[in-house]
Order: sequence, then C-alpha cells, then structure tokens
Amino acid sequence: GITNMQGWEKGLTIAGSVVGLLAVAWPVASWLQVKVLEKPAYKVVRQLGRSHKLGWLRGEYGAELRRYAPILVAEVEVRGAADMRSALNQGFRKVASFIFGNNTSVVTPGGKESVAMTSPVVLEVSGKGKSESVAMTSPVAAEIGSGPDGQKVYRVAFTMPSKYTPATLPKPKDPDVVVREVPSRTLAALGFSGNLPSEARVADKARALRALLEAEGLKAHGPLHVWQYHPPFAPGFVRVNEVLLEVDA
Repeated sequence: GITNMQGWEKGLTIAGSVVGLLAVAWPVASWLQVKVLEKPAYKVVRQLGRSHKLGWLRGEYGAELRRYAPILVAEVEVRGAADMRSALNQGFRKVASFIFGNNTSVVTPGGKESVAMTSPVVLEVSGKGKSESVAMTSPVAAEIGSGPDGQKVYRVAFTMPSKYTPATLPKPKDPDVVVREVPSRTLAALGFSGNLPSEARVADKARALRALLEAEGLKAHGPLHVWQYHPPFAPGFVRVNEVLLEVDA
C-alpha cells in the first residue's frame, strides 16, 4: 500500500525532491552571484525607443543611453580564432588566470594577489568595414576588430574593481594580458537574455540598436561591444547580455 512504500521508491522520491530543489535554486544562485558583483558605474541619460515593461518575458529588454565613468580593464587580444565563442574562451582563460593570481603584487613585492571578479565580461570584435565590440566582466567584454592583414581581432576584457589604480593593480605575468584605462564615454545599450550569444544573434541585436540610434538622430562610432553578465553555466533565462555602441556625448 501507500504506507508501505519500498526503500527504492522512497529513494526516488527523495532524489526527485532534491533535483527539483536544485532546479529552482541553481538559477536563483546564479542571479544572486552576479547581483553582488561590482559593475562599471554609469548614469542613464535617457531611454531609447519604446519601453518594453514585459519584454523580459520574451528575453528582450529596452535600450538606453548611458554615461559611463572611467574604468580600468585587463584585456587580451586574440587573433586567428575560428569564431567569437572560441576567441572568448581563449581570452577568458588568460584574463581569469591573471585575476586569480598569475600576477605580481604591488602591495607585497614578490608575492601575488587575487583580484575580485567583476561583471560583465567584455568582448570587442574588429573586422573589415564596420567594427564591432562585444563586452564581458560582470560584464565580460569583447571587442572585435581587424589587424593590418585584415584578419579578425578579438579583445576580451574584465573590468577591474574600482579600488585599483594603474599604480596599485597587480602586474600581469602573462605578456598577453594588457592593463589599460578606458576614459569616460557615452554608450547606447540594448539588452537581451538567452544562452551564450552566437555571432548571428549579436549581429541581429546590433542591427536593432543601430536602427534605434538612427531613429533617435544619434551617430555611433567605434567597435560594437558585447557584454555578458553571467557565467557560462548560468541558465539562459536568467542570463543578461548586452550589445553596446559608443555615441557622441
């Protein structure tokens, strides 16, 4: 009978309950993890286009114009990658190694120092013709451009915590990791959710953002940036990604 449930049935019931709890807890944990990470400071100048109050239900977010404060980034340039995701993986590993201790501490000579993770990760991509950037720290940032030979060049960057200056940030041991200051700038941002974005989806969102800017009488310049605020293992429906373009202030 029901009251005489066999041991294996009880085991399955308990296991099913645990799996169910994990299915609920995992997205919440991913969301909370990113929520507490330091992110680049900015002020919203204004909204762009129509407001999409319930757009998040479809994985879509509104666009806005933002004025960002100066930031310090650690970045890696990746050449010859097969595609954006491959470049992101290569660059991510190198910059992550730097912040996790592959560095020389300025505070403790001869020692090393862990640098707190921030969000998003930034990817910037340059190619022939129009260049595009993809950003990721939280976010991780990526930029895509082109070298003298026309080959695609990807830049993957992490934003450094605001407590650091160029003088106090640990020095990378890997010569491929470069630290640079990014001045204050105005960026137009369009957000969307989903799994790690493909180049096709990034291109689609970039076209939508450019159309919004044209309708608003704003001119974009520089590469396209793709910013990813969540770790790769976070479920798609909680992930926040953005495409951004710099515009004249």
